[in-house]
Amino acid sequence: MFGARTSASIQFRPKRVSVLALLVFLMCHSLTAQAAITEQLGTVGVTDLLIKPFFLLSEPQKGEFKLGDSSVEMTWLMDKNFQSSFRIGPKSLRNTMVHFQDEADDSIGIVEGYAQFSSVYGQIRYGLLPIQYAVEGEWQERQLLFPRSLFFKERLNPLRGLGAMYSVQHNGYYSSFSVFNGEGENNPDGLMWYAAKWGYRKVDNLNVGISALTGESNPTSTTGLADRVASINVEEDALWRQGTFYFLWTPSEWKALIEVTAGELFQDDRVSGKYSGGHVDLMYDSASWSGLLRYDTLDPDSNTDNDAIREISVGIIFKNAKQTSWVKIIGTKRFEEGERQIPNDQLRLVWQLTPLIDVVY
Repeated sequence: MFGARTSASIQFRPKRVSVLALLVFLMCHSLTAQAAITEQLGTVGVTDLLIKPFFLLSEPQKGEFKLGDSSVEMTWLMDKNFQSSFRIGPKSLRNTMVHFQDEADDSIGIVEGYAQFSSVYGQIRYGLLPIQYAVEGEWQERQLLFPRSLFFKERLNPLRGLGAMYSVQHNGYYSSFSVFNGEGENNPDGLMWYAAKWGYRKVDNLNVGISALTGESNPTSTTGLADRVASINVEEDALWRQGTFYFLWTPSEWKALIEVTAGELFQDDRVSGKYSGGHVDLMYDSASWSGLLRYDTLDPDSNTDNDAIREISVGIIFKNAKQTSWVKIIGTKRFEEGERQIPNDQLRLVWQLTPLIDVVY
């Protein structure tokens, strides 16, 4: 009996050893293959995650919940010079200009998708990329204390576009130049838009400079649209030119941002219309809470009387200890020029969650 059991036991052990050896071999092979893939492909990971739902209460007695600027970004770091980024979120984050689209597209899709090369000689991006117009346009949605200002809200300024960008900086001075499709993802009129920026940034307390935006459109892309900025005739070719001066001062918890913009429209070989506006933001920004005050204005057509818009916003932000959770309460009073007064004041309650801390004010 004992001999039989011993014999059976001796015959079974080699099979167990063989199975264990096979598992160890497969695990080692898997780890080796994974290491080889990591070495070949670089590092892939989630580099930005933003959950930003809000409740909007507006006159007359309207309320709605929205997912807001929520998005997720993945980045592939191939080496110290090459990387690519890919962001998913509402397509409205592209902020396609009102000259090419009557209504913003809130459907979920690709918001950014570009390749990037960086060196001591500058940075090149190619694909669906951030235009980074002026200061506000440079900030990502998780970095904003206020909602976007009127020039972005009314979609006179783009946020992202399909094209290419070159930027460089040295000893605080910086510049960038980009070329992109004005229409967004498609470009039926075959015309390009251009944006540029020149400025000086002193670490932690000052950013001052100018931005420029110009581009053309023709009836292939504009026929039938409701755009009336600068008295445009959407049935004719158009050339747009725009410039912005910006000044950001952040000496302490007290911070201020000024952006002033003016633009003009060329049709029939002459300046046929102009538009202008800007905003002043004052902020007290501590580790646990922030107080906000903004004055914002936009005159979309200098040829038309009583069409200017003015907004005054007041807000407060409560933050957790790690600043990964922000609760924002922002009220906005809107003033229409002249006797026309539309009941459209707003109260916004925002809950912003992100694991990333990147304060730019």
